[in-house]
Amino acid sequence: MNYNIWNAVAYEVTNLLIDFDSRWYNNRIVKLIRTHCFPDWVIWKTERTMERVDKQIEEIKEGWKRIDDEKYVKPIITEHKPDGSKAQELLGGTLQISAPWYKNGPNTLTITGPTPEESGQQK
Repeated sequence: MNYNIWNAVAYEVTNLLIDFDSRWYNNRIVKLIRTHCFPDWVIWKTERTMERVDKQIEEIKEGWKRIDDEKYVKPIITEHKPDGSKAQELLGGTLQISAPWYKNGPNTLTITGPTPEESGQQK
């Protein structure tokens, strides 16, 4: 964007003056400075705001990436021995791919911990 940085700084200084003492708002010179510098200040302020927004977007994307990395863990690949058939003698045993949280199959969730008998509880 094309703007005069000194005009933007002058407008910011008038903002500081008015924040410090609101009587500066009625000063004729301050009003002239603000009128003259406002377009440059708007462009400068928009540029700075968009830079902060872009930084926040990158932080959000990194957060999403971390969440996705945690969600999609590496699968467990199990290689079984050949069962003696001709095809498996040539190609090798079967391969099984499963998620780490599934131990016995896609519809069975294995929960680790003591069984009711081991914990002294009855069924």
